Amino acid sequence: MPRLRSFRSAVWLLVVVVLLGTTARLATPQRGPLASAQARADTSAQNRIPRWAFWLQQSWAAAELLALFFAAYQLWARRSERRVAEAEAAVLARKAANYQAWAVVNSAQGKGGSGGRVDALQDLNRNGVSLAGVRLDGAWLEGIDLTRARLSRASLREANLSGAKLAGANLEGADLSGTNLTGADLQGAFLKGADLTGAFLGTADLRTADLAGLRGWDSIQTASYLQIDNVRHPPPGFRQWALERGAVEQGQEPTESDSEGFSTHYRSV
Repeated sequence: MPRLRSFRSAVWLLVVVVLLGTTARLATPQRGPLASAQARADTSAQNRIPRWAFWLQQSWAAAELLALFFAAYQLWARRSERRVAEAEAAVLARKAANYQAWAVVNSAQGKGGSGGRVDALQDLNRNGVSLAGVRLDGAWLEGIDLTRARLSRASLREANLSGAKLAGANLEGADLSGTNLTGADLQGAFLKGADLTGAFLGTADLRTADLAGLRGWDSIQTASYLQIDNVRHPPPGFRQWALERGAVEQGQEPTESDSEGFSTHYRSV
Protein backbone atom coordinates (compact mmCIF):
# COMPACT_ATOMS: atom_id res chain seq x y z
CA MET A 1 0.00 0.00 0.00
CA PRO A 2 2.80 2.56 0.64
CA ARG A 3 4.01 1.92 -2.91
CA LEU A 4 0.53 2.58 -4.28
CA ARG A 5 0.23 5.82 -2.29
CA SER A 6 3.60 6.98 -3.64
CA PHE A 7 2.47 6.36 -7.20
CA ARG A 8 -0.83 8.18 -6.61
CA SER A 9 1.08 11.12 -5.11
CA ALA A 10 3.21 11.37 -8.25
CA VAL A 11 0.13 11.35 -10.47
CA TRP A 12 -1.63 14.00 -8.38
CA LEU A 13 1.53 16.16 -8.47
CA LEU A 14 1.53 15.98 -12.27
CA VAL A 15 -2.17 16.92 -12.42
CA VAL A 16 -1.69 19.92 -10.10
CA VAL A 17 1.31 21.23 -12.05
CA VAL A 18 -0.54 20.91 -15.36
CA LEU A 19 -3.58 22.74 -13.96
CA LEU A 20 -1.47 25.54 -12.54
CA GLY A 21 0.46 25.85 -15.81
CA THR A 22 -2.78 26.06 -17.75
CA THR A 23 -4.05 28.78 -15.40
CA ALA A 24 -0.87 30.77 -15.80
CA ARG A 25 -1.07 30.60 -19.57
CA LEU A 26 -4.69 31.69 -19.54
CA ALA A 27 -3.81 34.64 -17.33
CA THR A 28 -0.90 35.68 -19.59
CA PRO A 29 -1.63 37.55 -22.82
CA GLN A 30 -1.02 35.32 -25.83
CA ARG A 31 1.59 36.23 -28.37
CA GLY A 32 0.01 34.82 -31.50
CA PRO A 33 0.48 36.35 -34.99
CA LEU A 34 -2.24 38.98 -34.48
CA ALA A 35 -1.05 39.85 -31.00
CA SER A 36 2.52 40.23 -32.26
CA ALA A 37 1.39 42.53 -35.07
CA GLN A 38 -0.61 44.60 -32.63
CA ALA A 39 2.32 44.75 -30.22
CA ARG A 40 4.60 46.01 -32.96
CA ALA A 41 2.02 48.56 -34.05
CA ASP A 42 1.24 49.79 -30.57
CA THR A 43 4.36 50.80 -28.68
CA SER A 44 2.54 51.83 -25.53
CA ALA A 45 3.90 50.30 -22.30
CA GLN A 46 0.51 49.13 -21.17
CA ASN A 47 0.28 46.62 -24.09
CA ARG A 48 3.67 45.05 -23.50
CA ILE A 49 3.89 41.60 -21.76
CA PRO A 50 5.51 42.04 -18.36
CA ARG A 51 8.82 40.30 -18.09
CA TRP A 52 7.80 38.58 -14.85
CA ALA A 53 4.73 37.07 -16.59
CA PHE A 54 6.91 35.70 -19.38
CA TRP A 55 9.31 34.05 -16.95
CA LEU A 56 6.38 32.75 -14.90
CA GLN A 57 5.00 31.06 -18.00
CA GLN A 58 8.37 29.51 -18.84
CA SER A 59 8.84 28.35 -15.25
CA TRP A 60 5.50 26.57 -15.26
CA ALA A 61 6.30 24.92 -18.57
CA ALA A 62 9.58 23.66 -17.12
CA ALA A 63 7.78 22.45 -14.01
CA GLU A 64 5.29 20.53 -16.14
CA LEU A 65 8.13 18.85 -18.00
CA LEU A 66 9.87 17.92 -14.76
CA ALA A 67 6.65 16.54 -13.32
CA LEU A 68 6.15 14.46 -16.45
CA PHE A 69 9.66 13.04 -16.19
CA PHE A 70 9.12 12.34 -12.50
CA ALA A 71 5.87 10.44 -13.13
CA ALA A 72 7.53 8.43 -15.90
CA TYR A 73 10.40 7.60 -13.56
CA GLN A 74 7.97 6.47 -10.89
CA LEU A 75 6.30 4.13 -13.35
CA TRP A 76 9.65 2.71 -14.43
CA ALA A 77 11.09 2.42 -10.91
CA ARG A 78 8.02 0.72 -9.46
CA ARG A 79 7.51 -1.87 -12.19
CA SER A 80 9.46 -4.59 -10.36
CA GLU A 81 7.62 -3.84 -7.14
CA ARG A 82 4.30 -4.13 -8.94
CA ARG A 83 5.35 -7.49 -10.33
CA VAL A 84 6.23 -8.71 -6.85
CA ALA A 85 2.91 -7.44 -5.51
CA GLU A 86 1.02 -9.19 -8.32
CA ALA A 87 2.92 -12.43 -7.67
CA GLU A 88 2.11 -12.22 -3.95
CA ALA A 89 -1.55 -11.62 -4.75
CA ALA A 90 -1.58 -14.65 -7.06
CA VAL A 91 -0.05 -16.83 -4.33
CA LEU A 92 -2.67 -15.70 -1.82
CA ALA A 93 -5.46 -16.37 -4.33
CA ARG A 94 -4.06 -19.84 -5.01
CA LYS A 95 -3.89 -20.59 -1.29
CA ALA A 96 -7.49 -19.48 -0.82
CA ALA A 97 -8.57 -21.71 -3.71
CA ASN A 98 -6.66 -24.65 -2.20
CA TYR A 99 -8.31 -24.16 1.20
CA GLN A 100 -11.72 -24.11 -0.45
CA ALA A 101 -10.96 -27.24 -2.49
CA TRP A 102 -9.77 -29.10 0.62
CA ALA A 103 -12.97 -28.09 2.41
CA VAL A 104 -14.98 -29.71 -0.38
CA VAL A 105 -12.89 -32.90 -0.28
CA ASN A 106 -12.99 -33.23 3.50
CA SER A 107 -16.70 -32.43 3.83
CA ALA A 108 -17.54 -35.28 1.42
CA GLN A 109 -15.23 -37.78 3.11
CA GLY A 110 -16.86 -41.15 3.66
CA LYS A 111 -19.77 -40.29 1.40
CA GLY A 112 -20.63 -41.78 -1.97
CA GLY A 113 -20.99 -39.87 -5.19
CA SER A 114 -18.79 -37.03 -6.35
CA GLY A 115 -19.77 -34.30 -3.92
CA GLY A 116 -17.83 -31.80 -6.00
CA ARG A 117 -14.60 -33.68 -5.39
CA VAL A 118 -13.70 -34.15 -9.06
CA ASP A 119 -13.17 -30.44 -9.68
CA ALA A 120 -11.66 -29.89 -6.23
CA LEU A 121 -9.08 -32.66 -6.61
CA GLN A 122 -8.19 -31.59 -10.15
CA ASP A 123 -7.66 -28.01 -8.97
CA LEU A 124 -5.44 -29.16 -6.12
CA ASN A 125 -3.37 -31.30 -8.45
CA ARG A 126 -2.99 -28.49 -10.99
CA ASN A 127 -1.78 -26.23 -8.17
CA GLY A 128 0.90 -28.77 -7.28
CA VAL A 129 -0.67 -29.78 -3.95
CA SER A 130 0.16 -33.25 -2.68
CA LEU A 131 -2.83 -35.58 -2.26
CA ALA A 132 -0.87 -38.12 -0.24
CA GLY A 133 -3.01 -39.94 2.29
CA VAL A 134 -6.31 -38.54 1.04
CA ARG A 135 -9.36 -40.67 1.85
CA LEU A 136 -11.71 -41.14 -1.10
CA ASP A 137 -13.37 -44.46 -0.27
CA GLY A 138 -16.48 -45.04 -2.36
CA ALA A 139 -16.12 -41.74 -4.22
CA TRP A 140 -17.50 -41.42 -7.73
CA LEU A 141 -14.56 -39.97 -9.66
CA GLU A 142 -15.24 -41.22 -13.16
CA GLY A 143 -13.01 -39.60 -15.79
CA ILE A 144 -11.08 -37.51 -13.27
CA ASP A 145 -7.77 -36.07 -14.48
CA LEU A 146 -5.07 -36.63 -11.84
CA THR A 147 -2.12 -36.91 -14.19
CA ARG A 148 1.15 -37.05 -12.18
CA ALA A 149 -0.78 -36.62 -8.94
CA ARG A 150 0.91 -37.47 -5.66
CA LEU A 151 -1.45 -40.06 -4.16
CA SER A 152 0.89 -42.16 -2.05
CA ARG A 153 -0.88 -43.94 0.83
CA ALA A 154 -4.22 -42.67 -0.47
CA SER A 155 -7.33 -44.71 0.34
CA LEU A 156 -9.48 -45.31 -2.74
CA ARG A 157 -11.35 -48.42 -1.65
CA GLU A 158 -14.28 -49.21 -3.96
CA ALA A 159 -14.03 -45.79 -5.62
CA ASN A 160 -15.17 -45.37 -9.21
CA LEU A 161 -12.11 -44.30 -11.21
CA SER A 162 -13.26 -45.65 -14.55
CA GLY A 163 -11.68 -43.71 -17.38
CA ALA A 164 -9.52 -41.78 -14.92
CA LYS A 165 -6.29 -40.18 -16.11
CA LEU A 166 -3.59 -41.31 -13.70
CA ALA A 167 -0.59 -41.39 -16.01
CA GLY A 168 2.61 -40.85 -14.07
CA ALA A 169 0.74 -40.69 -10.76
CA ASN A 170 2.48 -41.74 -7.55
CA LEU A 171 0.23 -44.40 -6.03
CA GLU A 172 2.83 -45.97 -3.76
CA GLY A 173 1.13 -47.91 -0.99
CA ALA A 174 -2.32 -46.75 -2.11
CA ASP A 175 -5.35 -48.84 -1.19
CA LEU A 176 -7.10 -49.62 -4.48
CA SER A 177 -8.97 -52.69 -3.28
CA GLY A 178 -12.31 -53.04 -5.03
CA THR A 179 -11.62 -49.90 -7.06
CA ASN A 180 -13.14 -49.60 -10.51
CA LEU A 181 -10.21 -48.73 -12.79
CA THR A 182 -11.90 -49.81 -16.01
CA GLY A 183 -10.33 -47.96 -18.93
CA ALA A 184 -8.10 -45.93 -16.61
CA ASP A 185 -4.84 -44.52 -17.94
CA LEU A 186 -2.08 -45.68 -15.60
CA GLN A 187 0.84 -45.34 -18.00
CA GLY A 188 4.05 -44.85 -16.09
CA ALA A 189 2.24 -44.82 -12.76
CA PHE A 190 4.20 -45.72 -9.63
CA LEU A 191 2.27 -48.56 -7.96
CA LYS A 192 4.91 -49.84 -5.60
CA GLY A 193 3.22 -51.66 -2.73
CA ALA A 194 -0.28 -50.67 -3.89
CA ASP A 195 -3.16 -53.02 -3.07
CA LEU A 196 -5.29 -54.09 -6.07
CA THR A 197 -7.30 -56.79 -4.33
CA GLY A 198 -10.66 -57.11 -6.08
CA ALA A 199 -9.96 -54.19 -8.42
CA PHE A 200 -11.45 -53.93 -11.92
CA LEU A 201 -8.78 -53.28 -14.56
CA GLY A 202 -10.51 -54.22 -17.81
CA THR A 203 -9.17 -52.18 -20.77
CA ALA A 204 -6.93 -50.18 -18.43
CA ASP A 205 -3.46 -49.08 -19.52
CA LEU A 206 -0.55 -50.20 -17.33
CA ARG A 207 2.21 -49.70 -19.88
CA THR A 208 5.58 -48.80 -18.31
CA ALA A 209 3.97 -48.72 -14.86
CA ASP A 210 6.16 -49.67 -11.89
CA LEU A 211 4.60 -52.69 -10.14
CA ALA A 212 7.27 -53.40 -7.54
CA GLY A 213 5.74 -55.04 -4.49
CA LEU A 214 2.23 -54.91 -5.98
CA ARG A 215 -0.25 -56.58 -3.63
CA GLY A 216 -3.49 -58.39 -4.41
CA TRP A 217 -2.75 -58.63 -8.12
CA ASP A 218 -3.84 -62.28 -8.24
CA SER A 219 -7.26 -61.22 -6.90
CA ILE A 220 -7.99 -58.63 -9.59
CA GLN A 221 -11.58 -59.10 -10.77
CA THR A 222 -11.17 -58.27 -14.46
CA ALA A 223 -8.05 -57.91 -16.62
CA SER A 224 -9.50 -58.25 -20.12
CA TYR A 225 -7.56 -56.14 -22.64
CA LEU A 226 -5.42 -54.76 -19.84
CA GLN A 227 -2.32 -53.31 -21.53
CA ILE A 228 0.85 -54.48 -19.81
CA ASP A 229 3.56 -53.58 -22.32
CA ASN A 230 6.92 -52.89 -20.70
CA VAL A 231 5.64 -52.93 -17.13
CA ARG A 232 8.52 -52.46 -14.69
CA HIS A 233 9.33 -54.76 -11.77
CA PRO A 234 6.23 -56.95 -12.14
CA PRO A 235 5.71 -59.47 -9.31
CA PRO A 236 6.74 -63.04 -10.21
CA GLY A 237 3.95 -64.66 -12.21
CA PHE A 238 2.02 -61.43 -12.81
CA ARG A 239 2.59 -61.24 -16.56
CA GLN A 240 1.56 -64.84 -17.21
CA TRP A 241 -1.44 -64.53 -14.92
CA ALA A 242 -2.61 -61.34 -16.66
CA LEU A 243 -2.17 -62.76 -20.17
CA GLU A 244 -4.20 -65.83 -19.25
CA ARG A 245 -7.04 -63.53 -18.21
CA GLY A 246 -7.16 -61.47 -21.39
CA ALA A 247 -4.43 -58.88 -20.93
CA VAL A 248 -2.54 -57.75 -24.06
CA GLU A 249 1.14 -57.11 -24.58
CA GLN A 250 3.59 -55.99 -27.30
CA GLY A 251 1.02 -53.89 -29.11
CA GLN A 252 -1.28 -56.83 -29.80
CA GLU A 253 -4.49 -55.71 -31.42
CA PRO A 254 -7.76 -57.58 -30.91
CA THR A 255 -8.72 -59.66 -33.96
CA GLU A 256 -11.78 -58.87 -36.01
CA SER A 257 -13.67 -61.67 -34.31
CA ASP A 258 -12.83 -60.16 -30.93
CA SER A 259 -14.03 -56.63 -31.73
CA GLU A 260 -17.62 -57.23 -30.74
CA GLY A 261 -16.55 -58.99 -27.57
CA PHE A 262 -14.25 -56.11 -26.71
CA SER A 263 -17.06 -53.55 -26.91
CA THR A 264 -19.46 -55.75 -24.97
CA HIS A 265 -16.87 -56.41 -22.30
CA TYR A 266 -16.04 -52.71 -21.92
CA ARG A 267 -19.70 -51.87 -21.39
CA SER A 268 -20.19 -54.63 -18.90
CA VAL A 269 -17.21 -54.00 -16.59
